[in-house]
Amino acid sequence: MNFKRTVVRPSAQIKLAPNNDSPLETECLFGEQVNILDEKKEWFKCQNFIDGYNGWIKKSDLCFYIQPTHRVISSRSFIHLDNDVKSNILHYLPMGSKLKILNLNKKWSEIQLYKNPFAKIGFVPTNHIVTLDHISNDWVSIAENLIDTPYKWGGKDTIGIDCSALIQLSLETIGVNFPRNTKDQENFHKGINFNYNNLQRGVLVFWNGHVGVMINKKKLLHSNGFFMSTIVEDIKVAEKRISYQYGNIKKIITKFKTI
Repeated sequence: MNFKRTVVRPSAQIKLAPNNDSPLETECLFGEQVNILDEKKEWFKCQNFIDGYNGWIKKSDLCFYIQPTHRVISSRSFIHLDNDVKSNILHYLPMGSKLKILNLNKKWSEIQLYKNPFAKIGFVPTNHIVTLDHISNDWVSIAENLIDTPYKWGGKDTIGIDCSALIQLSLETIGVNFPRNTKDQENFHKGINFNYNNLQRGVLVFWNGHVGVMINKKKLLHSNGFFMSTIVEDIKVAEKRISYQYGNIKKIITKFKTI
């Protein structure tokens, strides 16, 4: 069994096993594509196109394959019933959602809807989306837009994210298909040993099981369970607290640094 499906909910939970009580592994966002590997009752075992992540998704969260043309670049957006700011909201859309745009103008973009009982088309603000091949000028500014987003273990939907999702979603805006889990992110690039002198905007900092990004030489942006939020704090303060529980900083990756 190997065929394609598309997520039709704002986010679909990917579970470790095909049952509701199974732990949350990650989430697939609206419009993301998955390969179907297996099925069991109301569940499909899927592999995410973007990062190759495997897990179980409810069949009701998926529809037939749709080739997207655009993605959501704002922290969140909405699908409106009509091209009118006062019209009813059909869905919210997290950052990173993928859309097939039928028509667009400077204000509104028309998208086709599937498995929606209320409408066959919807409208999103055009300034909330970009083409799939769009490259952001500063990926760290995208991450900064998610400051104060609540922390959620396994969360990739920008109403609740974890540390590695913050980095993955933000790097996607410069065309990098970054892995989903911190361990895989750490191994994405050789990197270098930690040294304060090498810190600057866009440098990734890794502990065992945790990652953050520097917004300048002194401040770290990261989503974390200690504060249950996405915050900015002094790297020396964060290093001392996190290392007490998870060990010293393992490495830094300077490949994605910005000016």
